[in-house]
Amino acid sequence: MDRLLKSPWFVKVTAFLIALMMYTTVHINDQQANEEDQALPTNAEESFKTVNLDAEFDNDKYVLLGKPDTVGVKFQGSKSDIMRFNLQRTPKAYIDLRDKGPGQYEAEVKFENLPNGIEAFPRENTIDVTLHEKKTETFPVTVQLLGENELPKGYVTGTPQLEREEIEITGAKDMIDEIAYVRVFVNVADAKETFTREVKIQALNRSFDPIDISINPETMNVTVPIENPSKEIPVSIDEKGSLPDGYELKSITPEKEKVAIHAPQNVLDELDSIVLPVDLSNITEDETIEVDVPLPDEAFYATPGKVKVKVDVEQTEEDTSAEPDSETASSRTFNNLPIKIIGLDNNEEATFNAPTKGTMDVTVNGNEKDLEKLSEENITAFVNAEDLSEGQHDVKINVDVPEQFTFESQPTEATLTISKRMA
Repeated sequence: MDRLLKSPWFVKVTAFLIALMMYTTVHINDQQANEEDQALPTNAEESFKTVNLDAEFDNDKYVLLGKPDTVGVKFQGSKSDIMRFNLQRTPKAYIDLRDKGPGQYEAEVKFENLPNGIEAFPRENTIDVTLHEKKTETFPVTVQLLGENELPKGYVTGTPQLEREEIEITGAKDMIDEIAYVRVFVNVADAKETFTREVKIQALNRSFDPIDISINPETMNVTVPIENPSKEIPVSIDEKGSLPDGYELKSITPEKEKVAIHAPQNVLDELDSIVLPVDLSNITEDETIEVDVPLPDEAFYATPGKVKVKVDVEQTEEDTSAEPDSETASSRTFNNLPIKIIGLDNNEEATFNAPTKGTMDVTVNGNEKDLEKLSEENITAFVNAEDLSEGQHDVKINVDVPEQFTFESQPTEATLTISKRMA
């Protein structure tokens, strides 16, 4: 192998082969260049543009679908013609369907106003399009609010106001017939005040899927009232429990006479007062209590949410007349005191079923000296039969004694039978 490489003939042959390969490569490139020069005229130039694509058809009867808005075009001509062409307005590109009815077509792309010396070669010579029968119909527009659950607490939406309540849509008959709803969607999340917003109009089928149809105008303004309904309600106090022994209530007063309740309007319409419960059972001195404002069902909140209530009490003095000392305290029982019946009409009469004799026993407590002076004439037992109808009734027995005494009576109720007097 070393002897072969050192041979002068081997080196000469190798050099010749390399030179032959280089010549062949250059010759092929020159031939390709010559072919390209022959494809274009001498001094030829090309210009590429995107041209608006128009369509000519019976616009009163049909709707055209499938046509792109533009088409890519290569314009070819001499350098001078292309230069002038680039300074002028681009020729019109169009498809001609003037003699066509409803159906699918492969339409040829044509040109108008093409300058002399310029040829046009569209990227696509034909366009697949469809002519549909045209239809116009009027639809009511409805509003669907989104995000109502995300409104701030206490805020509600009123009735939205549309810029127009109906809209006219023109398009392919098949698509118009598919429209079941025309709606605008408005997001009200986090809104605290009435707003007006421009929103897109959408056509939907019965499955609430959008229909890809041109709507003119595409949008409309919608005003959505945002309200925080409230009402000032008078406050009253509900006393719970009783003060401890030895204390009496002087006054109980809320610091605010009214509170604002925030709730839906139908709830507010039924409200006329708010009752604050105040527990008195552990109060032994003047005190100011903070009370939570109770909320009606469905109400959001109250302003304020708590109300201070001032409670004034005083300690009672010992009642010496009610609790006489052991030397003077005494009691006295009056037996078989007659029970009077009052309130009967002149044509009515009443008899006692119980106590059968119409009498009762009363034990009077008080100062012994005062009790000695007390007589049956100073004690009155009676029942009130006013407004009672004929028949049997259970009624309370009332007892009056002088104010310096206390008493215990037995029984406390009577049973009467009321009837008409015999003529």
